[in-house]
Amino acid sequence: MRMIWSSLAASAVLLVAGTAFSGGGGGIDNQLVDFNQSTGELWATPKGKTTPETYLHDASTVHGIADLKGFTPPDPCRGLAEAWNATVRYETSHPQGKTGRETTFVFEVLLTLMSDFKCNATLATSGTGTPQTLSVVTPSN
Repeated sequence: MRMIWSSLAASAVLLVAGTAFSGGGGGIDNQLVDFNQSTGELWATPKGKTTPETYLHDASTVHGIADLKGFTPPDPCRGLAEAWNATVRYETSHPQGKTGRETTFVFEVLLTLMSDFKCNATLATSGTGTPQTLSVVTPSN
């Protein structure tokens, strides 16, 4: 029964991620600049632009699995992407225990570190306004 729930949760994450990337917000490669854990605000510079934009990370943000190809040692972003992937796998294998805070905190710490190291991530947004709400975040190279 646990395997069925895990499969359903994983399917839901993929469905939401697919919807987010096919919607108006689309996934855009960004260099992370800063993250405020208190407010959930993430500043990132979209590829091809010079000024950062503000996004909002919250408990509804879907966290995608990073493709680790292309990260080369000693890139600290690879280790952070590996930790990110482990957290995503934990979250999808424990859907019955997800309260919205237990893994959100870990992702917030990882976003802080990724911003400190100026790592890249593909960001998809939903809605309009400032800051834009993040629907999907996936570390990238």
